[in-house]
Amino acid sequence: MIVIGDVHGCFHTLMELLDKLPQTKDICFVGDLIDRGPYSKEVVQFVMENKYHSVVGNHEVMINDFVVWILNGGKATLNSFGGKADLNENVKIFAQTKEKKWLESLPLIIEWQHFIISHSYAYDGDKTTEDDILWGRDFKIPSTMSKINIFGHTPEKEVRKIEDKHYCIDTACVFGYNLTAIDLETMEIYSVKKSKRDTYE
Repeated sequence: MIVIGDVHGCFHTLMELLDKLPQTKDICFVGDLIDRGPYSKEVVQFVMENKYHSVVGNHEVMINDFVVWILNGGKATLNSFGGKADLNENVKIFAQTKEKKWLESLPLIIEWQHFIISHSYAYDGDKTTEDDILWGRDFKIPSTMSKINIFGHTPEKEVRKIEDKHYCIDTACVFGYNLTAIDLETMEIYSVKKSKRDTYE
């Protein structure tokens, strides 16, 4: 299995990264498929159509807290689905989509062999609180993991390894850096720089 970091609506970058990956592997995402970047709709539809896996990220959870969501890049998602000048119209359009329902169904963690895939740092495996798995950034909490945790959420300029048991693969694509993937069978890392096509005109 190959796990891909936070895409945040950077569809063209995702396509460039996929071109570099072994084509025989299953794909999983660490959440935050949406928001901030201009192509959330395309990213979500692509993941759904290919039946790829994803855990839920804090940006998917924020969909149901409208004010917080808008303040954290949600307007980009609504615009990509609705395409209307009026924000309220885009809200109505998005609320009725199968994509919204799918985003709300994503699991908190996915376990694969000796790995746990989560949105943020799962310091105590599947016993880590839901709040920590979605929002946590305190890497100083001692890890009691028996499995290897692959996660995103905290933008870093390169993959960050913590205590040989945790790999943060959010390499800040939407902020102009890279989109990164890790092959869980070989632990090989693949990265591409953010595509210029994923920048607002």
